Amino acid sequence: MLIAADNIDKLLCVEIRRAGLPRGLKWPLYELARSKLSEPMVIAAARILDRPPARVALVTGAAVPDHMPVGENDGPFGAAVLARALHAVGHETAVFTDPECAAPIQALLDRYEIPARVETVSLQGHREQEAICDAWDLFVAIERLGGNVNGVLHGVTGVPRSAHRANFDHLFSRARASGKPTIGIGDGGNEIGFGNIHRELSADWAEFAATDKTPCGGGIFTVVETDVLVVASTSNLGAYAVVAGLALLRGDPSLCHTAEDEVALHHVGVGLGLTDGGTGSVIPWCDGIPAASNAAYVQLMREIVEQATLAPRERKF
Repeated sequence: MLIAADNIDKLLCVEIRRAGLPRGLKWPLYELARSKLSEPMVIAAARILDRPPARVALVTGAAVPDHMPVGENDGPFGAAVLARALHAVGHETAVFTDPECAAPIQALLDRYEIPARVETVSLQGHREQEAICDAWDLFVAIERLGGNVNGVLHGVTGVPRSAHRANFDHLFSRARASGKPTIGIGDGGNEIGFGNIHRELSADWAEFAATDKTPCGGGIFTVVETDVLVVASTSNLGAYAVVAGLALLRGDPSLCHTAEDEVALHHVGVGLGLTDGGTGSVIPWCDGIPAASNAAYVQLMREIVEQATLAPRERKF
């Protein structure tokens, strides 16, 4: 099982990304994150979710006025697929996001015909986040920005996002202080969870921190920590990989996402107005990667799980 999980971890670090976007970062980010754990990322995250029925709060959504008005598709796809798997093993789920992102995310959840709902949080929602923390058992952030050393949210190019996006730092900090498990899934260093490796990023990755481009001077890297950080080529793939880890733990490949559904999600997302964050266009791509290529990752994950759960075969030649 651990060999299979390790292979899924490594698959997540295979980048397919055009010039103009940060490249060559996933493997070193993965190595830093993996160094904090005693087992593969996807299994460490899945163990948190492999428990008796619980209330799981998912946090995602990334809208940008005039560019991604209802959000990008990286994050919502992963949240919907993870919610489907969590429902299958008996958990209750809800997705918390900004008002602009709510409708398409709810449509994705409804597509799976699961009783998961979307709830919105306001920009100054500390009291709301305290109530969420008290009511839910564990928390997963998928492609959700975390604050830097100054508490400010930034995109990977250094553009501030705090003026139009809720800051969930308080929720995850409160959850950890309360002893409630947390998972962060991200791909750029600026998402909730990368605080686990912030010290190393600050020391060795100054050229990627974009401190000269962030008005507050704090750079893009977040300081918000989670119990487990999952680093992936895209955050959707990270969420799918956590589902694959849960399938490994349960010996149930049927929990895994499928390549066919991944392609379908991309086209459904276009109909919902979700944007490809790599190109800024409403097309069936995610982070600049075409649907078919994302589906290939999904197929490989599922195949790794299926092969790992087959009965051993003795080779007699």
